[in-house]
Amino acid sequence: MRKVVGVIVVSVILLSIGSAAKATDIWVSGTTGNWSNTANWGNAALPGSTETAQVNNGTCTFDAAATQQIGQLLMGAAATDVGVINFNSGANLTITKASAELFGMVKTNGASSTVNHSAGTVLVYRGNGAGETRLVTASTTTGTAIYNLSGTAVLDTEVLSKGNKTNANAQFNATGGTLVLRNMMYRFGLISENGVGFNQGAAKLEMGAIDTVAAVSFGNATNAMDYTVASSGKMNFDIASASSFDKITQYGAIASIDSAMLQIDLLGGYVPTPGSFFDVWTITNTSGVANGAGSGLGTHSSNWSSEWRDSNGDLTLDTLRLTYIPEPATIALFGLGLLAIRRNKK
Repeated sequence: MRKVVGVIVVSVILLSIGSAAKATDIWVSGTTGNWSNTANWGNAALPGSTETAQVNNGTCTFDAAATQQIGQLLMGAAATDVGVINFNSGANLTITKASAELFGMVKTNGASSTVNHSAGTVLVYRGNGAGETRLVTASTTTGTAIYNLSGTAVLDTEVLSKGNKTNANAQFNATGGTLVLRNMMYRFGLISENGVGFNQGAAKLEMGAIDTVAAVSFGNATNAMDYTVASSGKMNFDIASASSFDKITQYGAIASIDSAMLQIDLLGGYVPTPGSFFDVWTITNTSGVANGAGSGLGTHSSNWSSEWRDSNGDLTLDTLRLTYIPEPATIALFGLGLLAIRRNKK
């Protein structure tokens, strides 16, 4: 009986060692190939649902066949590493780790790391629902951490940040695709012309999960963040009721919005009464806001108008108000609907 127990104990120890060894799966250095090819990984198997995948050196294509969940994705362990991840159409990567440990798309240590996300979906979250996409470079003079969002790609993350506010080598470039931001966008390294704000470029920004309402902040009380968006960019606001709608609180100034597209989506069949308004964007630090805010933000959703307002009488524009002004045909349909309701009640 003692021999049997001994064998069981040894087996458990070996299993534990094997499990610990496979907690991190490293891309074979210098390799160019598909994520789904097990031969490209040091453990000769794809990273598991709770494991850390490291693409330090080489070019990894996340192909459609690689739809997967992992615990963490890190890049660039050594200063000489040059790592690239490309996403193919149909690719679907979920990154989740139920701990407070840092995880994100790009993490470098003086290395050069690039994520080219032009198709497919990347969802970043922890077990408690909070996930952070973080671009990190350990040095302010060497190494790069670059995330390029474009095409039809979707990056869905709780927090988007960089980790070193003095380092311009970490860049988030949004020339297309959709950024779904559920909570906060930190100033730290989110790229703009002057390196202190966020350049949305031509991407679409969705607050909260798609087809939900959320309160999102750009920066926070101690880390202000300017905001820039190109004319081909799009802001998407969801409205579910008179009291439930997307809201942005911004700590910083609007560097430029250049008459970008403003899309308004009504959820759950809700239709506002004519003249209803929604204050969706408030700027708490109004230094330099007046000119930027006054430049517009064109409303491209029918039946709506947008206006920047001075909400507190300090002669600066600090609040974006959306007002529902339906076209005559829409008003007529609205009236017929009310009449039908009254008849049914009778």
